[in-house]
Amino acid sequence: MEISKFLKMSFMIDGLVAVVYGLVMLLIPDMHAAAFVFPYEEFADRYIGALFLAFGVGNLLAYRASSWENVEFVVIMNIAFLSIGVVVILYSIAMVILPVMAFMQVGLSSFLLILFLYAYYEAKMK
Repeated sequence: MEISKFLKMSFMIDGLVAVVYGLVMLLIPDMHAAAFVFPYEEFADRYIGALFLAFGVGNLLAYRASSWENVEFVVIMNIAFLSIGVVVILYSIAMVILPVMAFMQVGLSSFLLILFLYAYYEAKMK
């Protein structure tokens, strides 16, 4: 089965967001920590930045795929990552007073999660 244009755009959006976020965390973790008022731990921020960068590259490579069978695992991985991420961010917000940027991160992650859930069910219902 061929990949829908909606799924391709979802991969592109998520890939670009993850690459930008990963580069910020990897190259300038102090700026990320200041923006989100998170405790600054350089090694952890850089490591997570590298993970986001790899995740973004994976999504951009999935964008180039032509069949659902080639990207189904990537879609499931995105759904799992974003679901867990939203829960963790919401838990963090409940435990500690975080700035508006944390709510922006919840909104962005929720938006991406909805994109991938829709794309998954769209592909499975065909």
